Amino acid sequence: MSNEAPKIGLDNVVIAEVLSDDSNGIVYGEVIPLKGAVNATVNPNSDVATDFADNGAFFASNNRGNSELSLEMIDVDPAVLAKMLGMKRANGITRETGMDQSPYFAFGFRVWIAGTDAEGKNRYQLVWYAKGKFSVPETGGETKRDSLDFRHLNMSGQFVATQFVPEGEDTGTICMHCRTDDADVSQTTVTNWFNQPIVSLAVDTGAVTLTAELRDTPYNDLVITGSKAGGSSFNFASSSVKLNETVIVADENGAPINGSLVIGSAGVSPTITFTPEDGENAIETVTVTAGVKDTFGVSVTPLSLKVSV
Repeated sequence: MSNEAPKIGLDNVVIAEVLSDDSNGIVYGEVIPLKGAVNATVNPNSDVATDFADNGAFFASNNRGNSELSLEMIDVDPAVLAKMLGMKRANGITRETGMDQSPYFAFGFRVWIAGTDAEGKNRYQLVWYAKGKFSVPETGGETKRDSLDFRHLNMSGQFVATQFVPEGEDTGTICMHCRTDDADVSQTTVTNWFNQPIVSLAVDTGAVTLTAELRDTPYNDLVITGSKAGGSSFNFASSSVKLNETVIVADENGAPINGSLVIGSAGVSPTITFTPEDGENAIETVTVTAGVKDTFGVSVTPLSLKVSV
């Protein structure tokens, strides 16, 4: 079966805030769906320049500029839009100023491709742009006439390479994409594509096991440490690490203990550190469910453990 086919649809538009990006790794917040996608077009501003010598074309080289997104949506939830644009919002009211600075976000979407794959299923192109910012969209309206004229929200974005450089690469990542009808793409990759933005070709679906111990610190922090079956570098997906949902810390009576969870940097032994609030009872047990996932979308092996200093 030939893979060549036109693109005929668009859905699954999502964003995820870039919480940090440096040489040690890139960390994203939870993936937020944007419903009502109409059009998403990215211009990579790519060209080929030719140099001339010996009375003719002598050398050609590629060049890529900034990646420009044109996004058309039916609408975007006001709270999500304010978050995308770095605007303050309270009591249902959004405040715009000339000093607003939008955070960096990853931007993902799914393109429907005509035809079917080898199993007779619909086929798609899956896309993540790793890091960019959105601009403030135009606002306004027009009086209703005899026939309806639907007006959509149009906004643009600019995407750049990550500061984080994946192992074995020379530069940061701008975009990652794959097709579901490609025989080299695993079903695990397809299933987990939108769990977290992807910035590396090394998609490790190996099992994740956990250990946990109390640290003898002023706060008696609880440190949960993970490891991959193959010993590769990874991190925990921040959107999956939720206190009293996927990570439950309890006292000797089984009552949940309040506190904060902090995910460390990516590595072969990444950590989740729990610090209890002042006045809480001593930590007795920790439970981590399969709801905690790594940044490749792999669920951890559940852990339930009695801990002590």
